[in-house]
Amino acid sequence: MVRLLLNCSLREDKNTLVWSTGSQIISALVTLSIGACKARIPLPMVVVPVLDTMALFLRRGELYLSNPHHVTLSLSTLLAVPLDNVKTEDYYSVFLAMHEVLFSVLQCHPKVMLKSVPTFLSCFHRLVASVMREGQQKGDKGASCVVKCAKLVERMYTYIAAKTEEFTVFSTSIVSQFLYELQKVTLLPEVKKYLTEGIFHIIDLCIDRDTKFLNASLHIGAREVFKELYHDYSSHYKTSNQEEEKYTV
Repeated sequence: MVRLLLNCSLREDKNTLVWSTGSQIISALVTLSIGACKARIPLPMVVVPVLDTMALFLRRGELYLSNPHHVTLSLSTLLAVPLDNVKTEDYYSVFLAMHEVLFSVLQCHPKVMLKSVPTFLSCFHRLVASVMREGQQKGDKGASCVVKCAKLVERMYTYIAAKTEEFTVFSTSIVSQFLYELQKVTLLPEVKKYLTEGIFHIIDLCIDRDTKFLNASLHIGAREVFKELYHDYSSHYKTSNQEEEKYTV
């Protein structure tokens, strides 16, 4: 019913009435989602529709959802969604619903993002770790399903990199978390392709000091993975970007 209201073209007085209850609706959605997760109700029955509705609310931006607390609440909801043992036929819908909430916050609530980057990244890291776990060469999920999720992760990395003001200081943390997950698995080639293309955008934010820090602080397994990744970044991604810039000039 809430989604129906949000998609309707309402008169100004009716629209004001709907949005005057926006914070209560978000709070109710959060409570409903967390309760469903605790009760282990199948995610597509309650959690996915709740997250879809939440994303629709968030896309209206700060003009309508002016209280940053309720936007932060929506992020905390994502931390409660279980991503282990999700059925193959449900995995993409759950993943997409979580991604859309994150993407809506990233795009439409810049003031909240300035104060909530660590929470945002914790939520996003859960998606990255999950798609790596499910995207292994011997994974249980269908390859096409996980590839679609990997594309969403690449998309998010791209937009995170575009928000340099908020995320530059976190670039080494994002890269190191990616490396720790990557060293644990052998990914399907197409899944690995999208994920590495995404993380290259974050490596682009790293200055020389950051890469030296990563080389010094990572343990030996992750350090070897980083050397290989950085070689691919330097020889393919960075080179092609420089050629594109020259062509543009």
